[in-house]
Amino acid sequence: MKRIIMIIIVLSIFVTGCERKEEIAQVLDGKPIVYTSFYPLYFLANEIGKAKIDLRVVIPNGVDSHHYEPSLNQLKDIEKAHLFIYNGLDFESWTEKLIDTIIDKDKTLNASEYVELIQIDGHMDPHIWLSPHNMKIIGEKIKDRLIQIDKENKDYYQENYSILSDRLEALDRDYKEVLNEKKRDTILVSHAAFSYMGERYGFKQISVAGISPEQEPSPKTIAEIIDLVKEDGFEYIFLETLASPKTVDIIANEADLKVLILNPIEGLTEEEEAKGEDYISIMEENLKNLKKALVD
Repeated sequence: MKRIIMIIIVLSIFVTGCERKEEIAQVLDGKPIVYTSFYPLYFLANEIGKAKIDLRVVIPNGVDSHHYEPSLNQLKDIEKAHLFIYNGLDFESWTEKLIDTIIDKDKTLNASEYVELIQIDGHMDPHIWLSPHNMKIIGEKIKDRLIQIDKENKDYYQENYSILSDRLEALDRDYKEVLNEKKRDTILVSHAAFSYMGERYGFKQISVAGISPEQEPSPKTIAEIIDLVKEDGFEYIFLETLASPKTVDIIANEADLKVLILNPIEGLTEEEEAKGEDYISIMEENLKNLKKALVD
């Protein structure tokens, strides 16, 4: 039913879209309208574009990004975008319905096309943003596209990207330096979101759920995980923000594990927004908790 509704919405917008082409083109006289699908890409675009772009995000903070469906008003607004940036790899399942219907493909940027991908259980892992190295690469592509659509502010975008690039490189160095001293090489996580982080910094993940946090494990799988962590002497299990703690609490209680937070940064919580947290500060907190599990 959701697919049928989405198709109807897309067709209705496509029919009326031709009438608005001239209106949309005239927006070029002001700030470029840039849409990002979710927070990590919003962070990059905001750091690079700052006051020179009209930046918007589709998936609001505090919700599960994996299964979010945009509203009709959001779809209509995306039609106005001079650039639409999304993650790809079916992370935002609704994006494929937009391209070349609501928005032309040449006005989009698929972040996953520019980084080396990792496959998990026959599927490409979409969590590419959890590597600062990947974020630097994606940021450069965003910078290039902003310059392409707004040449007058080329130096502004280039300078902002240079500052952002330095921050991401420093974060990458911190992860390498801290985790180079690790005594363990495996973490136990609530869902398989951290393969890019693990690949970059030399650790593996055992996940309670699959790539999607809604993939609930069977009782047999839970029992096997409990036996494994007892046998291998795990001390910690990582829970994600926005995830249900139910299964993690069961495993933690049965295997006498401490629970730590490992944030996949799909969106900020209200508390994080209020405290002025961003991608980099949250990744720094992630590193502190990884140090407890792998180094200390």
